[in-house]
Amino acid sequence: MTPRKILVVGATGQQALALKKKFSNITLVEGDTRAPGPVFDAHPDIQSIFLVTAPPEEESQALPLISIASKESSKVDHIVFSSVDRGGDDISWSSSTTVQHFAAKHRIELYLRDVCEKSANGIRWTILRPTGFMDNYNPGSFGSLMASLWAQGMPADRKMQLVSAHDIGLFAARALLEPQEWNGKAIGLAGCEMSFEDVRTVFQEVVKKELPMTWAVVAKGVLWWVPEAKASFEWFRECGYRADIEGLRRLEPGLQDFEAWLKESSRWHVE
Repeated sequence: MTPRKILVVGATGQQALALKKKFSNITLVEGDTRAPGPVFDAHPDIQSIFLVTAPPEEESQALPLISIASKESSKVDHIVFSSVDRGGDDISWSSSTTVQHFAAKHRIELYLRDVCEKSANGIRWTILRPTGFMDNYNPGSFGSLMASLWAQGMPADRKMQLVSAHDIGLFAARALLEPQEWNGKAIGLAGCEMSFEDVRTVFQEVVKKELPMTWAVVAKGVLWWVPEAKASFEWFRECGYRADIEGLRRLEPGLQDFEAWLKESSRWHVE
């Protein structure tokens, strides 16, 4: 098979490592997605793009890149976008939610689909919709805050779907390697569905210590004073992620659950 030239934008950590395992010949390229012209001028033979955006201003990161990649002079024939699940594969198309960065990703999805389907080159598109990141619970102050937010922001028995960044990268690699098979697909990604008590129990069993959490008063303050955090947990309680985990395991039997993530991909020391 002839090697494809793939532009990877915004993928770091375990996502990047999973991609690296599939693509050995990697070159770092400096560029700005808000003004991506110089990247395409320097690398006019780019064929595929894997695009990851992060708040704030996600649309300004994505739309210029998609626009220039869709020009008739471009050789790009496949764009894979990492978005977010918003209640299931079908509902996500019509549900932007009240969470601002979810809504931004929804608008990017619609723009990507529209631009690709109207492109003279017939550009393929694939949308991956991760659920909650397991990697948010790695060691450190951010992980402790995220754990406390979950404890304070959700009922004890309310479950939330989670996916590892490693598996996001794995599915991205599959889509990039099999563009025809993944063309026009939008799929939620999750490896397990757990309550916070489930997470604490598994963590204790695997890591042999209590899951670190910051002070409850700090988490309560964030949920009260930070609009995006408040909106996110309201949505988690009322709607929540709804990826098809059973279907995903048929596609990828090695999909990590929380225990596997702790042992295989996390930064926790596991004996």
